[in-house]
This record gives sequence, C-alpha cells and structure tokens, in this order.
Amino acid sequence: MSVLSDDSDISSPPKHEPVFTTLDVGPFAGLPFPHRSARANAAHFVRECVSTYLITHPHLDHLAGFVINTAAFHNTSRPKKLAGLPSTVNAIKIHLFNDVIWPNLTDEDGGVGFVTFQRLTDGGNIAVGEGFGSSYIEVCDGLCVRGMKITHGHCSRPLSAWPHRASDVGLSEATTIATPTINPARHPSDDGLLGGIRATRTPSTAPYAPPATPGGSLPGHDATARRVTVDSTAYFIRDDATGREVLMFGDVEPDAVSLNPRTAQVWAEAAPRIAAGVLRAVCIECSYEDAQHDAVLFGHLAPRHLVHELQTLARMVRARRADDDARRELRKRKRSSHDAGRNSPRKVSKEVVVPLSSSSSAAVVMGGAAVPNVYFRTPLLPAAAVESGGGGGGSAPQTIAKRRGLRSARITELGGMSPRTVARSESPPPLPTPSVAHPPPLAGLTVIIMHVKDTLRDGAHVGASILRELEGHEARLKEMDGIGLGCTFVMSRSGGSYFF
Repeated sequence: MSVLSDDSDISSPPKHEPVFTTLDVGPFAGLPFPHRSARANAAHFVRECVSTYLITHPHLDHLAGFVINTAAFHNTSRPKKLAGLPSTVNAIKIHLFNDVIWPNLTDEDGGVGFVTFQRLTDGGNIAVGEGFGSSYIEVCDGLCVRGMKITHGHCSRPLSAWPHRASDVGLSEATTIATPTINPARHPSDDGLLGGIRATRTPSTAPYAPPATPGGSLPGHDATARRVTVDSTAYFIRDDATGREVLMFGDVEPDAVSLNPRTAQVWAEAAPRIAAGVLRAVCIECSYEDAQHDAVLFGHLAPRHLVHELQTLARMVRARRADDDARRELRKRKRSSHDAGRNSPRKVSKEVVVPLSSSSSAAVVMGGAAVPNVYFRTPLLPAAAVESGGGGGGSAPQTIAKRRGLRSARITELGGMSPRTVARSESPPPLPTPSVAHPPPLAGLTVIIMHVKDTLRDGAHVGASILRELEGHEARLKEMDGIGLGCTFVMSRSGGSYFF
C-alpha cells in the first residue's frame, strides 16, 4: 500500500529522462532506440524508420502482418507507402481495405489516409535512368526497384469452376480469361532469353538434370486443363549509393511445370548484372523438399526445381561473359592495328574512293601518294574491307578517302597490302577463343533461401533438409562438369541480416 504525502501533485505524471537503448547485435546493431521496452521500440521503428512496403502478391501470408499493423500508423508524419504492380495493389484495395475485411485506412475512396499506394510498371519504366539503372523507380530514399511479373502457379480447381478472371496480365480488372495451355514438346526452363527475346527450344539437353518428381502426375490430375493462374513479382532492388543490387522473389512456380512460365525472363535481366558484378544476391523461396510431388507444390519451388532454374541462369551468365570477352578482344585487336599503322610508311600513289556497301560503314582508300589526313563517319571496327563492287572484303585495317561533309581523324593504312589483295581478301577469320579463365558462372552470388514450409514434425527443421538437398545437387553438377554453379546457398533465419 502506498501513501501520498500532502504536497504530492496527483494531477501530473512523474517526469522521466529519456532512456536510449542501443542494440549490440542483429540488423539494427548500433542504432539507438528511444525506449526501454522492446514493444515500444518496435512501434517506434515501424512508425519512424519504415517508409515503404514492397508487396509481391496479395496472399495473406505475405500481407496479414502489414494489414493488422496499419492500425499503429496513426502517429506517423506521412502515410506509409505500399508499392506493387497494379494487379497486386488493386487486389489489396478491393479485397482488404474495403471496410468489410478491414477498415479503409488508405488515402483512396474516402479512406483515413494511413496508407498510400504506389503502382509500379511491370518491367519498369523504360523512360527512366540509364545503364543498369534503366527502368528503376525510387520507392524510398536511396533505394530504387524494378518489378517483373512472375507466375505463382494455379489453383487446383479447373478454370470453368471459377467465375472471375485468370491472370492479372494487364492493368485492368476485366473478367476476360486467357490462360495458356501446356505444350508437352517444350521445356520452358530451357528457354534462351538473352536480350529479353524468347527463343523456344526443344527439351533441355543439359548434362545434369535434377531428379524428376516421383510418380509423374497424380491420378486424375489433368495437366492440360485451363486453370486460374496467380501472379507474383520479382523485384530488382538497387542501392543508389553503391549501384549494387539484390533480386527478391515472391512466391514462384518453376518454369518447367508452369502453365505460364515467366521466370526465365527475370534470369535474362539478372545475367548481365551478375556478369558485371552488380547483382550480389538472390532471395528466393524453396518451400518443400524434393519428396514433394509436382502436383502439390502449390506454386512453389523444391530443390530440384531451384537448381534447374539456376542452371538456366548460369547458361545465360556464361553467354554474357563470352560476349563480353569477344568485345574486349575486338577492342584489343583494334588498338593493336591502330598502333601498328602509326609506325608504318604513309604513302599512296593516288586516291580511289570505293562505294560503300550495304553491310559496311567504310570505303577503302587505294593508291600511293602521300595523304596526311583521312576522314570517316564513325569509328571503324577491324571488319571486312569494301570491294569496288560493294561486296565483302578482307580483314586488313581500313582507311577512308577524303569526302565532303565527313569529320576528320587519323586512322591506319593498309599495312603494305596492295589494293588488289585487299579487294580479293575473304571474310575475316573468327575471333580466337578468349584465354581468360572464368570461375564458375555463379561464383560470388549468394542465394538466400526463404519461405520454407515447416512440416511441424519432431526433429530437425525442414530447412536443414532443403539445404542439404541443394548442396547435393550442386555437388553432382560439379562432378559432371568439374565446375558446378558456384553460388553459395544460405538458409534465411528470423532476425538475420545480410550485407553485400
């Protein structure tokens, strides 16, 4: 029992000096928090430190925490931003913040205004940025994203049983249904999509393929039935200060079994970034062990499918690096030819301008009088010289006749070859195979596994089994070709942090 003295002021609470808590470990180590208790600091962090939520798709296991926590957004100085593709944003707006399932706490349709929406463009805005930063949109200070639509799979019921639309392919909320069917002759995960161009191929001929799902299709499962396709999103997230990126997947169905495969398009965008050392990590789900049947994956990955997807990515990275090597070799040969031409006699007897062919941007100077300067439209590549008839020519360094309206520059001579020899030369030989030895295609890439479905059984967590299976697939790949993928698999954990 407590007794108040006569001079106690019961009308005002006691005053306390602010107490700051500084965390020693975890992703927020070193960050001071203004409260003593964990719950008060958690509320402070949500209100003051988080500005944007990137949502991949509107399933409750990805949304429930955000929706319920919106009730705590009332003391913030600005609305929280929910960013996603239009189909995702519209589903959340219509089916959750509708004053039925949850109050309309958004700033649309007369809502309270705790949440504002940012609708992103599928594939990014091509009018924004340049280089690897092209098409990225800023979602908060210092971070830009590019969202690409992927497939989360389909519901188990046939499409005819559903009254609403199939896939949110466009921006409208129309009820038009257009779901693709499976082509059994095509292996979608082996599609070569370099440069964003889809090239349908025959089934994969890779030296190693992960073990097939036991038993094939379940009895009564019609793989060709038209079904409801669920959309998800993969986000390229870019740090403006460093230019580094991570790739974050939502739930994703493997292209090998998908009715609407899209994952290879994401790999086509990721490959040049990995080859350039810009993309450091891929966060991707792997929900089940390999024992899970394809028909009951429910739009998720198992280790065999994830490794197959990474093989597709590895092939694209190899192709990109080979292309980069060829370009470097081409520039090296150009510089060598230029340096050699500087030291050679500069004599010609007369000028002869050879007409430009449709396949070349240069005309050859042939003759023998002294010509101190020559002219050209654009920097020349050491490609075929042009014959007087407009056909292909040899691989000698080219010189260009003086022509009105063309800008001037010094370039190399014919290197002692006669005009007749130049005209008769054949197409240039192929570039030599680059001598630079590359590490495994995905070396330096960290693959963070998330969204693991707990079996709720005794014993070790299913994540440990999934990680062993992934590492086993990688070991078998390395036995087959001596290289393997080269990436590092990491199992995500609650409270973990990763730096790239």
